[in-house]
Amino acid sequence: MATKNNPVPARRDDLLVQKVGEEVIVYDLASHRAHSLNRTASLVFEKLDGKRPIEGVAKDLGKALGQPHSKELVAAAVNELAAADLLRPGAALPRRSILRGLAAGLLPVVVSIAVPNAASAQSCGALYASCSTYGAETCCPGLECVAFGSGFDGDCRTYYGA
Repeated sequence: MATKNNPVPARRDDLLVQKVGEEVIVYDLASHRAHSLNRTASLVFEKLDGKRPIEGVAKDLGKALGQPHSKELVAAAVNELAAADLLRPGAALPRRSILRGLAAGLLPVVVSIAVPNAASAQSCGALYASCSTYGAETCCPGLECVAFGSGFDGDCRTYYGA
């Protein structure tokens, strides 16, 4: 049971999680952000079910890494995951100088990037791609949206005028 002095952090339920080698990619559907978790962060993230205490997660992490178990390393990972908004609210642990003496290769790392929505990620229209002469530029540089007939729809072409 979680108490103020002994919090039991938990992952958010609305995340897409994909394992890639020893790392994990987490996609947040609400914020459209992708997060890459290194091995240490991913091992901790996997164990944060809201039931297992930090001590238990530390023991599992120590076994997986072949290192003595470290509550400080788990606390650092929990704080990284909470800062990336991957845990339920209130999961962050009090910050202390917990990382002194830890091997740099074991430090939990969470790298986050914004992922554009599909419309923003779309590339420009290549030669003869469909386009609209009304609204935003849709053709690649050097091409124009040329409509033939009375509509606004056309295709991307090199056009030198009539």
